[in-house]
Amino acid sequence: GVSQDDLPKIIRAFPSILLLDVKRDMEPVVAFLHEIGVANMGRFVTRLPPVLGYSVEKELRPKWEYVHAIGFDNFDIVRFPAFFSYPLERVIRTRFEYLIARNIPIKAVGLDRAVRFGDADFLKFINPSNSNRMDDFNKFSKELRDSNRIRGSYERRRNKTYDKRLMSRNLKKASPSS
Repeated sequence: GVSQDDLPKIIRAFPSILLLDVKRDMEPVVAFLHEIGVANMGRFVTRLPPVLGYSVEKELRPKWEYVHAIGFDNFDIVRFPAFFSYPLERVIRTRFEYLIARNIPIKAVGLDRAVRFGDADFLKFINPSNSNRMDDFNKFSKELRDSNRIRGSYERRRNKTYDKRLMSRNLKKASPSS
């Protein structure tokens, strides 16, 4: 757990922690972190106190599933808990998809160096000799956002159609037969 000495630092860094419900907010996060292999919970939470207020299903699990699918593991997360504080689409996915598209080994770059710095510093780190790196990255980001928007729109339409069929089927089952 968290040591008594660390509590004042955690509260100063994340005063909203006092408003969180232990059962509803904190316990699911702690259970999730255990599930993905975080052993030293006290150290992890001390390094990223706001994690206790994050949604497991909306924030933590999608980020974990994405980086786990591309080859990172719990060791990478434990070394860099702040990873969970970065936006999945705008920073995490965009940068790793950029690295993959440019055949830059993602494990060599690492989780922290891929997301910790601003776009310009990230690009300077991975390709110091390319003077057009920002234009290239911005174009790539826009194309990725556009493709995600199109895919998201398709998925929303597909889900609405599925929901309508399901509702129609359930209404038929519920109505008395003649």
